[in-house]
Amino acid sequence: MNIEVKRKTFSKILVAIHESSKSADKAVDYATRIAQDYNAILVVVYVVRTQSDLDTVNLPSHIIHFKKQAESYLGKISEKIYKHSDTEDIVKIKTEIIASIKISDAIVSYAKDKHIDLIVVVPRGRSKLRSLVLGSVTSDVVRLAHCPVLTVR
Repeated sequence: MNIEVKRKTFSKILVAIHESSKSADKAVDYATRIAQDYNAILVVVYVVRTQSDLDTVNLPSHIIHFKKQAESYLGKISEKIYKHSDTEDIVKIKTEIIASIKISDAIVSYAKDKHIDLIVVVPRGRSKLRSLVLGSVTSDVVRLAHCPVLTVR
């Protein structure tokens, strides 16, 4: 009897970032390797905490600053991924900036809407007490996501 086992693979991997840091860079590097292994599309989403729509004409100056910071970071990430990819294993990458007052909800909603198979996030490194009092984007994403979530330290 020959039973064929269907193996679930990742076709879309989301790296969710809400501030640029060395930890975020590590998460992108890790997700890039997974995307190469599975020949998956890598989606790098930078979430800006705001109630404003980022396409609004009259954005407050601090939101414009955050948006420019996100654009710069995503540009550097894209350049780094393409620079280090083999010509045979070029990672397909999509970058996007989204705005939300609740970062974890934005990540989970985006992942569900775009049919993401794996979410990669970075814990901020808060103390346990602060995480209990303030909540944590990572723990909310792990709890609410419809797909597997990988946390990278």
